Amino acid sequence: MTTNPTPAWSLADLPDTAASIVTNLRAHGFDAEHGQMRQVLNLAEEVGEFVGAYRRWAGHARRTGTAEEMHAELADVVITAFVTAQELGVDLEALIGQKLAVVFSRGWREVSA
Repeated sequence: MTTNPTPAWSLADLPDTAASIVTNLRAHGFDAEHGQMRQVLNLAEEVGEFVGAYRRWAGHARRTGTAEEMHAELADVVITAFVTAQELGVDLEALIGQKLAVVFSRGWREVSA
């Protein structure tokens, strides 16, 4: 089995990386007809895995976990969110910008003295 070397990469590459992942999924038998449903369910699964990893790391589960496991699961959530957006035809980069404008317009909790 051969492995592909990991290319140099940055967060700005997420939209193109997600498109590449979708192309590769389809080239390897994952049909476009069910792509949206597959990705929405994958995103839900990844979020659940992150929550479980966080609980283990924070000491709120029957077994312990490491920060590295939790961090890896969080990265999976972000990657899967971009792949899901690609499958849904959503410009996630633009929507994040719009959402951040709303978030920063809301104001912040006042700190009591």
